[in-house]
Amino acid sequence: MIVIGHKDGSIEKASISRFTQKTKGYNTHTIIGGEFAVGEDTNNIAFKTLLGSCVAIMFYDEVKRVKGMNHFLLPTSNSTNDDMKYGLYSVEAMLNEMYKLGCSKQNMKAKISGGADIMQLTVANNSIGERNVEFAKEFCSSEGFKLISEHTRGKHGRLILLTETFQTFIKVTQKSETDNKILKEEKALQTEITKAPVLKEYVGGVDLFGTDEIVKPEMEIELF
Repeated sequence: MIVIGHKDGSIEKASISRFTQKTKGYNTHTIIGGEFAVGEDTNNIAFKTLLGSCVAIMFYDEVKRVKGMNHFLLPTSNSTNDDMKYGLYSVEAMLNEMYKLGCSKQNMKAKISGGADIMQLTVANNSIGERNVEFAKEFCSSEGFKLISEHTRGKHGRLILLTETFQTFIKVTQKSETDNKILKEEKALQTEITKAPVLKEYVGGVDLFGTDEIVKPEMEIELF
């Protein structure tokens, strides 16, 4: 069973027989913007997403062997709307589903990816991608999750594949048509970004992890 969180806040429990798309030999579920997915390694289902300025936070419980990946578009909202496109709601909803499967914070590690300045749009001297990355890092730090890998920022989109035992494969897009596709989708965020304030409760949080503990960016490989 794969647990999928949808943009409208609904949670779906999907049978693994549904996932027949193959990526690098793995049966794969594609996570679109505003979604998350949680599953056990024993399901043998990989998670895949395409990121521009959006960010994916990935968690893995080494004891339960449960992984989770989200894809959020903006850090947070002024409203209390249960909308998975906002990072704070998305990550808390995803973690809640992982805890239901028996995951424990002390056994969990985190990775983050995305946050490119693909739109070259800045707000208060910070791009949307920059704000998403800072939110993801500050959330992990403040909540006590060990961040073991960060592959973020830049000017191009990224394809992410998350497989069992917390392996991640990353390809930075080089084709202009791929970046243009991402750019078209993300332009819709321009009307919403002014509604998404920086989370003050995370700004200036203590960095729990020394730079020597951060794993170098994952190997970039051809996914398709």
